[in-house]
Amino acid sequence: MVHLVHVRSDAVRNREQIVVAARELVARDGADVRMDDLAARAGVAVGTIYRHFPTKTALVDAVVEESVGRVAELAEEALRRARDGGSAWDELAGFLTAVADGYSARRAVRQTVALLGMDAERHPAPDGGGAARALAAIEALVGDAQAAGDMRDDVTIEDLFMLLGQAPERDDTRQRSRYVEIVSDGLRPRR
Repeated sequence: MVHLVHVRSDAVRNREQIVVAARELVARDGADVRMDDLAARAGVAVGTIYRHFPTKTALVDAVVEESVGRVAELAEEALRRARDGGSAWDELAGFLTAVADGYSARRAVRQTVALLGMDAERHPAPDGGGAARALAAIEALVGDAQAAGDMRDDVTIEDLFMLLGQAPERDDTRQRSRYVEIVSDGLRPRR
C-alpha cells in the first residue's frame, strides 16, 4: 500500500525561502551563517529552519543542490535554444557568461562545504541528478558547436571545467566579461 504524504504549501514555500536566503548568506558569510540571521532573511522562525534542516550540513546540501540544479537548468535551456535553431556556440558562450556571473557565490558554497568537513566527493551534487543533467547538456552543446566548426575540436569537457574553475572571484562585471571574452576566443577554432 502506498501512503501519500501531503506537504502543506506554506511548508514548501518556507523551505524555498530558507534555501534562497541560505544561498545569499552563504555567498556572503560562508560557514559563519547564523541561524538567527537566516531566519530573519527568510522570514521564518529559527525552529522552522531546524524542522526542514536539522543540521547545517543538511542546509548546505540543499543550497548546493539548488545551485547545481540552476546550472543544469541554464545548460538545458541553452541546449534547447540551440536545438531550436539557435547557434550552439552562442548558447554555449551565453552559458559560460551566466556561470561566470554566479561563480563567486558557488565558490563560497564550496568553501563552506570544506569548512564544515563535508565529503567533497559528494559535492556539488549530493543526489547526482543536477550534475548529470548539466553535464549531458554541456556535452551536447560542445559537440554541436564543434560539429558546426565554431569551436576547437580538441576541447574537452574537462578543459571547459578547468577554465570555468578559474573564473574571477571578485564581484566585478567588467572583469568577468573580459574573462569570458578571453576564454571564448581561446575556444574558437584557429583560422
